[in-house]
Amino acid sequence: MNRTNRCLLSAFLFLSVSLYAGWSFVWPAGVADAERADTFFGHDSIQQPKVVNGSDGQTGRDPSLDPSLLSAMLLAKDPVQAAVQFSRTQWLDGSMNNSPDVVILADPQDKPGALAASRLLLFSKNGTMLFTGKYVTPEATLIELVRLRPSGLASQSGVQVIAAGDIHQRVIDQLRRLGLRTERIHAAAPEALAGAVDAYTAQLSGKHNRAVIMLPLDQKPFSSSMLHLLQEKEGSLLFVKRFFIPRETLQALEQRDGGSNIYIPASLEAVSRQVERRLQRYGEVTRISGD
Repeated sequence: MNRTNRCLLSAFLFLSVSLYAGWSFVWPAGVADAERADTFFGHDSIQQPKVVNGSDGQTGRDPSLDPSLLSAMLLAKDPVQAAVQFSRTQWLDGSMNNSPDVVILADPQDKPGALAASRLLLFSKNGTMLFTGKYVTPEATLIELVRLRPSGLASQSGVQVIAAGDIHQRVIDQLRRLGLRTERIHAAAPEALAGAVDAYTAQLSGKHNRAVIMLPLDQKPFSSSMLHLLQEKEGSLLFVKRFFIPRETLQALEQRDGGSNIYIPASLEAVSRQVERRLQRYGEVTRISGD
């Protein structure tokens, strides 16, 4: 499929998510949002998602999982099956010549954490995300991992699976017994995971990304501006609260020596003016309003 068709398909997905999910991204998802997401995944009426690769406007990369598609998966009634369904459509035969280089494993119950973990995909050629529980990996995910047999990240000694979030060591051991080279980025809270992912990606690239997307943990629902920003910017993702900046977020910002370009896709009800002024100590701050 050429780049033009991929761009058209990505646009179709983004429009579809906006129409059916009401431009909302809620943690936890409400019943109505989950039902809307199931128009994409989870029922026999949709066996193959119509949209595959998205296109990154900055670099021309072809990420295999864009934020709009991830939000639809997380809002589905069964996120595990939604992710597997997309994977089977994207990589039809699971051969070495048609497989992702890495699979990111996250817990769909922790939606902000899953979103933070997804930024690891910016450093892969054609990675994807599947879902796991905290203590046990669902059978559907295990079967798909075995089918895919990711080729591995060359920059990380061939790591095939990265489990990110509050995921127990027994899950890691289970994956390793399957012969999958697995790494864990362990963090119990979304803000801690975002900071850990930021440090991990800085290690991969050799420097911290100047662009930082600052998402509010307290805003419900999340707006289209958040999805647009995550799709357009390859920046790091960190979290704040309305009147509070978590320690892990401050530590990540301090690594940039005041040179950050910070974007806040949130209203004053979600991120206060006081927090915005404090963030200005770490660089230029841009607030982006949206629906």
